[in-house]
Amino acid sequence: MSDVNYKAAYERQKKARALAEELLENRSRELYEANQSLQYAYNKLKNQKAQILHQEKLASIGQLSAGVAHEINNPAGYVKSNLNTLKGYSQDLVNFYSAVNELFSSYCASLPGGICSAESQKLIAQFEELKGVHDIKFLLADIADIVDESHDGIKRIEGIVRGLKDFSRPDEPEPQTVNLVSCLENTIKLVSNQVKHKLNITFEHEGQLFIKGQQGSLSQVFLNLIVNASHAVADDGHLKIKANSAEGFAMLHFIDDGCGMDTQTQLKVFEPFFTTKAQGVGTGLGLSISHGIIKKHGGLISVSSELGQGTEFIIQLPLDV
Repeated sequence: MSDVNYKAAYERQKKARALAEELLENRSRELYEANQSLQYAYNKLKNQKAQILHQEKLASIGQLSAGVAHEINNPAGYVKSNLNTLKGYSQDLVNFYSAVNELFSSYCASLPGGICSAESQKLIAQFEELKGVHDIKFLLADIADIVDESHDGIKRIEGIVRGLKDFSRPDEPEPQTVNLVSCLENTIKLVSNQVKHKLNITFEHEGQLFIKGQQGSLSQVFLNLIVNASHAVADDGHLKIKANSAEGFAMLHFIDDGCGMDTQTQLKVFEPFFTTKAQGVGTGLGLSISHGIIKKHGGLISVSSELGQGTEFIIQLPLDV
């Protein structure tokens, strides 16, 4: 075989090798891209499964909350009724005590010459002693205070029951067209005096966003998120609220630079009575009620956070198109 033939054969082998390497490289790239797509799809399905499980958990808690609310409401109702009766009775006792006091005070004055007999004076002295021993004046006044405080406690229980009902089955009138941008602006104005010394709020939006729903309930959600942000941040904290549309949905972002939350807290944050606040500061119902309201509007609310890195709540609501 001549050198020319050897050279031609070598060139053919070289081209074949290059073509094989190119095909192998293309195939490897295709496999890599297919693997990335599968990995992305797997992660998406995994996240969706977690969200579905979380939604089912919240739905179960909602059913439980409705039952608990009903069971609390009945005894709270007759306790409230009894307190109203007790308040009337206590007022009758106060009136009786005042009348007896007046009777004893005016008894001697009504006698000829204003002089009481020894027996009458002894009876009056015994009455005054008994009042002092049993501290009747204080008891009557304290009964009124106790009744009033108990009324406040019942009102608080009623508020909790309403919250549980709102979480499980919000009772609202027929939906109306709501401008989310105006609703947010009004809510920010409403709460500004309450948080102005601690929280700086900025609001960015891309045009007007209209949905079907109840403006009052949505304002309650926005108010809860703003107040929660004020509790999470240090002095002079920041909350950025962004509103935009994406694929037929209104997207609302509440982003603060507060203390953030760990993973376990994020999993429980929408559950009734769960709170990280100090005792007496909150009932732990704000976010659970908000979840119920957003769900009733056909939307989703989620949270993303890291300890020390702030928190973002994302609300997704279907646009009225």
